[in-house]
Amino acid sequence: MRIMCFFLGSLGLLAFSASAMAEDCTAPCAGYEISMELQNDWVFATDPSSLTSDVLQPSTTSEYFIAPTDYLKLVASIITEPVVDPVPGESAVFKGVGTYVGELYAEIEIEPVTLRAGKFDPILSLASEVAPGINVTELASDFDTNERLGAELTLGFEGLGLKHAISATAFTTDRTVLSESLFTNRGRTELSDGGVGNTNGLSSFSIALSGCDGAETSDCYEKGDFGYRIGFRHQEAGQPTQEQIDDGVTPADEQAFVAAATKSFEIDENTLRLLGEAAYLHNFEGGPDDAMFLTASAAYDVGRMRYIATYTHQNNIIAGEPDTQEQLADFEAIYSSGDDTLFDGAKWSLGAAYTYACSDEPQDSHMLSLRATLDFGGSVEFGK
Repeated sequence: MRIMCFFLGSLGLLAFSASAMAEDCTAPCAGYEISMELQNDWVFATDPSSLTSDVLQPSTTSEYFIAPTDYLKLVASIITEPVVDPVPGESAVFKGVGTYVGELYAEIEIEPVTLRAGKFDPILSLASEVAPGINVTELASDFDTNERLGAELTLGFEGLGLKHAISATAFTTDRTVLSESLFTNRGRTELSDGGVGNTNGLSSFSIALSGCDGAETSDCYEKGDFGYRIGFRHQEAGQPTQEQIDDGVTPADEQAFVAAATKSFEIDENTLRLLGEAAYLHNFEGGPDDAMFLTASAAYDVGRMRYIATYTHQNNIIAGEPDTQEQLADFEAIYSSGDDTLFDGAKWSLGAAYTYACSDEPQDSHMLSLRATLDFGGSVEFGK
């Protein structure tokens, strides 16, 4: 448990490095928001036993923006985290950590229309976007599309007593120098790497319709009474990888269908938040098989404590063979500081999670996770 002890000793270092949280500013202005995490994952009681490990890793997301006018904002997101996955069963401390540009885009907002262009994460899965917790999106994020180059148009409107937003995105995989990373270089993405969406031109697209009762669609999980999202994504097939060539597999276009809903309830001055999502992917990751993802999450807020239970199920539908399954059950408790900290606007939290994962391979594992987070930021208005 040497790594666990180091983790707990590091919490004190994080707790005394905050400044003011960035707030909405009046253009022309600039600002930043920084989120720091330190997480320890102890994997034990595994089958096979060789998968046992203890891993301590940091993660930092720094978002910077410049708003020269009320309508234009330039955004950059810099991420520092492990960029090379450790070998299963290998313990590690701060290993394979690199820094890269997660997003870099220009955003024009003229209500009710918002347009952004550059490098960003297209909108689709609601669970991987808003589900709270340390490990709850471990399976749900398997079908995310991150770090894409393209353009996205979002139109907001109201109807049936709800606020809605429909987003349409055209994109391709980032193969520029921004796909590389500093310190630990994850390598530059090339067309020859294959993969759906890794093609010339903006040949892939997605469309998502979100709605909310009681808040803006972007804040619906935390502030709304009811929310929903339905979406579709098409990713063009890329070049065949060496593995596909060896297996005689021809890459195929992938189609994804997603439906999700959230609902909150007030119970004796506490809040219960429910989330459910179903996603079906045809030709998952460009292969001949399909996949179904089901996610159910319940989060109960009692004062500054949040208790979370999540179940995620992935069903791999393999042509000509029995289906295979992966399942994840996650139970967490997270304490948040709120705004009452030594530094104005800074927020920190401490969380613990127990996660059980199993699959048909078979590979079963139990994991205990501890995580400390610190969020802070600031902004400055020019000419004031």
